[in-house]
Amino acid sequence: MTSGVGAPVVVGIDGAGPAVRAVAWAAEEALLRGRPLTIVFALRGEPDAPTRTAAEQALARAATIARAGRPELEVRPQLCSGDPPAALTELARAAELLVVRHRGAGGLDGLGDLVAGSTATTVARTAHSPVIVVRSAPGRPVPDRDRPIVVGVDAAPDSRAAIEFAAGLADRRGSELLAVHVYPEHPADVLRRLACRETEPAREAGARLLAECLAGQAQQHPDLRIRQQVIRGWSPWTLLELSDSAQMVVVGRRCPSGRRRPPLGRCATGLLRAVDCPVAIVPPQAAGNPATPVLPAREAAGFSAAARHGGSTTGHHHRGRRT
Repeated sequence: MTSGVGAPVVVGIDGAGPAVRAVAWAAEEALLRGRPLTIVFALRGEPDAPTRTAAEQALARAATIARAGRPELEVRPQLCSGDPPAALTELARAAELLVVRHRGAGGLDGLGDLVAGSTATTVARTAHSPVIVVRSAPGRPVPDRDRPIVVGVDAAPDSRAAIEFAAGLADRRGSELLAVHVYPEHPADVLRRLACRETEPAREAGARLLAECLAGQAQQHPDLRIRQQVIRGWSPWTLLELSDSAQMVVVGRRCPSGRRRPPLGRCATGLLRAVDCPVAIVPPQAAGNPATPVLPAREAAGFSAAARHGGSTTGHHHRGRRT
């Protein structure tokens, strides 16, 4: 049995279906990390006896799914009261990882709407731990380790934690890590560059950025297969296209800006709404590092200036054209 010591992997469920894929993802990752799995069902208000019984049955089904083929995994079903986003956010404070299922419709009458799209977005925006949002995707195996883990990379501080999280995930699963930097370029700039037969400075800078960001990963994960890709385009569209053949897409959550509502970012929000594969949203300090830029200040400032005129890879507001 996995060790009961250490932060657990937490997965949230509700009464709208068995959430097989989300529970399987969480159980597999808990086993690989050597952590216990906590399965949570949140009930709003004062539930009656039938509602509580239905919730307990849902927990029992989920525990059976989690233990299937994993007899050594320690599984802890937990029934709690309260608003589901608030309950999950609080549990994430002591969790190593939080997994939720994404759907649009509500659950059974009286049962916590734990996995609605709005709940997943709220939790991804506020949770202290990384959050994996899993959609039900018929036909996709669980886990699909032959597919790469895709991580979006830019010069923002949140990229460091996202890269480290994605590298650890890919290494544990024996999967390839695909690090992607997307840069925008306006049509007028393309025409001018072609007319002058100039090279692509943004592409070259993106290649340097990826090399800098991934410099230490080969030493930390010597068996990890890493592939780098620099693409001209608009980051939400590019990552959406790559998600069709990905095991998971990982992006960083934007650093707090002092606003009342913590930012999630256009790219992360778009991915949560559209992709079929799981999406991991990683807060800036999830990997235990301070939120510091991954590039020297001068070069990072150059990327920030470029982002103001076009866009960036992960979680930043920008405009660009898909090419």
